[in-house]
Amino acid sequence: MNSRLTHISKEISYALRHHPEEYGLALDAQGFVEIADLLAAVNAKHPGRRPVTPSDLEEIVATSEKKRHEISGTRIRALYGHSCKEKVVHEQAVPPSVLYHGTARRF
Repeated sequence: MNSRLTHISKEISYALRHHPEEYGLALDAQGFVEIADLLAAVNAKHPGRRPVTPSDLEEIVATSEKKRHEISGTRIRALYGHSCKEKVVHEQAVPPSVLYHGTARRF
């Protein structure tokens, strides 16, 4: 990920994890916000900067090693590290019939 996208990723994390109210965002019960609302808010804060686009967000989510964000349809959320009151609820899933776990032999 290039430095521009890294900077955008950090700002999005700040907006979604810590201060959505600074950006005029209201997270739903699962911590999601509409991508269009997030983009409008982030771009409004930096009118002279090249606008952040939906494809920028898709690239950030796809290439980030830390997997900080999740896109679902037209919505996005931070996956961890929240300091705001809204609690992120993860959907329960049935584990597969075979599940592998790797553990290093040396420590």
